[in-house]
Amino acid sequence: MNRITPLILVGVVAFFSCKKPVEYPLEPIISFQSIRVAQDATGYDDKVQVIISFTDGDGDIGYYPRESGRNEAMFDNPASPYYNNFIVKTWVLRDGTWVQDTTNVDARLPYLTPEGANKALKGDIERELTLPPAMSLDTLKYDIFIWDRALHKSNVITTPEIVVSTR
Repeated sequence: MNRITPLILVGVVAFFSCKKPVEYPLEPIISFQSIRVAQDATGYDDKVQVIISFTDGDGDIGYYPRESGRNEAMFDNPASPYYNNFIVKTWVLRDGTWVQDTTNVDARLPYLTPEGANKALKGDIERELTLPPAMSLDTLKYDIFIWDRALHKSNVITTPEIVVSTR
């Protein structure tokens, strides 16, 4: 019995050490998880919280802090279309037509590349989005995508519609 236990243990360790690493496409893929409105102390809608899931096969999501000097110049230039890598278009329903709001709620995702040989990433991104100014009782939705450092653009997701009241 004592010889069988070490053999089983060696077999289990060998099985798990030979397990293939998780593989995802090189382009980021995102999916919608949730959206909710957060209220301020007076009970009016203040922000929108959105959670998306993502995968990326080579793990090149996110940027180092701008002041680190470790990013390519286009990622640290505020005039570059790649300065932000979490891109959001806000849509407001006006008289039955969806109109794009110009309030910028794009963001920079932090450097997420894991250490080691397998760089594949899978996770959730939670962002707070500020609401457009001067909304009373309006319906919103968002289109969201992300860029990776190889300039691969993810798919675009559209959130469900939400109704907000800011006054």
